[in-house]
Amino acid sequence: MAIVIVRDDLIGKTNPNCPTMFDYQLMADNESMYNTPPCYTMYASGLVFKKLLKMGGLEAVEKLNQAKAKLLYDAIDGSDGYYVSPVQPEYRSLMNVPFTLSGGEDLEKKFLKEADALGLESLKGHRSVGGARASIYNAMPVEGVQTLVDFMAEFKAKN
Repeated sequence: MAIVIVRDDLIGKTNPNCPTMFDYQLMADNESMYNTPPCYTMYASGLVFKKLLKMGGLEAVEKLNQAKAKLLYDAIDGSDGYYVSPVQPEYRSLMNVPFTLSGGEDLEKKFLKEADALGLESLKGHRSVGGARASIYNAMPVEGVQTLVDFMAEFKAKN
């Protein structure tokens, strides 16, 4: 689903070569219902928007996401090379945090198996890259990231 917000003064100025679905005058004339709307997607998006507003809006959610990412990146960067982020700090994502274990593939497999047993699921990295990847999207609470960070510290201490 895509949500498009168009200034009124731009409606009706569509290039003749533009596909019909991008003719915002046509959309405006039909109250955004020129085609069959994706009802379930719109419903689910509405629930997400309500939750984001309840969390304090976009600025509050951004601060929360920055705090979650900092917590995890600090654990990786502060592990004395045990965990390694392959991404330079200026390009790091707030949503997907990839990392490897310096002990190699067997240690990574052990890490992923033990993490999964604790309910820390879907940490396996991309099939062509390996390692681990923590997805810490808006729905992931700080407590979930803290649980992962605690597990990482315990795993390092034991291995």
